[in-house]
Amino acid sequence: MLSFQKLTEFAKDKSAAGRKTLVSALTDMFLSADNDHADQVSLMFGDIVMAVLGQLEQEARATLAVRISANEMAPHPLMNELARDTIEVARPVLENSPVLTADDLVDVAQSASMDHLDAIAGRPSVEESITEVLVERGNDAVLTKVAENSGARFASECFHRLVEKAKASVEIQSALIHRQDLPEDAAKILIPMLSEELCKRVGELGSNGVLLGLIAERAAEEVVARSQGIESSHEQSQKVIADVQNGAMEIDEAVSSFVKSSSSAEVGILLAKMSELPVSAVSKLIYSASDKALIILCKANGVTERAFREILDLRAKQLGLGANDLEAAMSRFGALSVEGAERSLKAIQGSVGPA
Repeated sequence: MLSFQKLTEFAKDKSAAGRKTLVSALTDMFLSADNDHADQVSLMFGDIVMAVLGQLEQEARATLAVRISANEMAPHPLMNELARDTIEVARPVLENSPVLTADDLVDVAQSASMDHLDAIAGRPSVEESITEVLVERGNDAVLTKVAENSGARFASECFHRLVEKAKASVEIQSALIHRQDLPEDAAKILIPMLSEELCKRVGELGSNGVLLGLIAERAAEEVVARSQGIESSHEQSQKVIADVQNGAMEIDEAVSSFVKSSSSAEVGILLAKMSELPVSAVSKLIYSASDKALIILCKANGVTERAFREILDLRAKQLGLGANDLEAAMSRFGALSVEGAERSLKAIQGSVGPA
């Protein structure tokens, strides 16, 4: 135990070095105090150090903070003061001190730097009132750190705000998929943000039943949506073709609709139905090396030059045809009469059989 005489000698030296020596000696005394005298020593230690704290250089304050940061008997006023110091001094206190209350930490978090918030985010336990401020004020690094902290507790609304802020941060998303306490309603918002890689990681972790269930549910919904889309598209195509056959729609309008959606198969089906030919045979015409049969079917069924050009453009994209090829095909189409095309169509029908 430091003698009163020695303590008096240290106190007389008012230089920076003297104050450093005094605080170091007092810290030794505080840390070595037995249980019977701990309260008394803590009070004396706190009063004296608080009185000279403003005279200590940052290095000395940082050393003091490290030495007493995790001590349960550390004086509360002193720890509160150190927690608001520069980050070099405050970090060990903010990260470790059991003396600081939730109110203390909320107060610091509401006005301190991002570095201070980062230190608070890494505490062994972070209460809901504290995480609320961290999520409200923190940058991506702070939010990622507190989301990664299994000792951090979040109110449901706070989780929602955190998930919303995760939209532009893969790091926050990655941290959130490890949270076992993520509410289902917040998880539903998170799932659409996740990349294929993060979804795969959720599966590999296998520990978050809520996320696993939602990912499986989403996958099933996508399959249903795709199948419904295909079915809906097919039904719509069939209706368009039926309208052309019934005279309710011009064939050019149907061709344009199918070409705009790059539906070359539907163009083939349309021409097959109108020509009373097997679909399997006609569908191949669009991408056949020769355009002779395509010209005959289009001319015989009343396709105009404009619509025929659209079919050629679609064909050219797939076959890599140039402008000269297209103009030559247009010339052949223009040279063929409707009567000639109809005679040729009857010959084709006879050779391939009815639809």
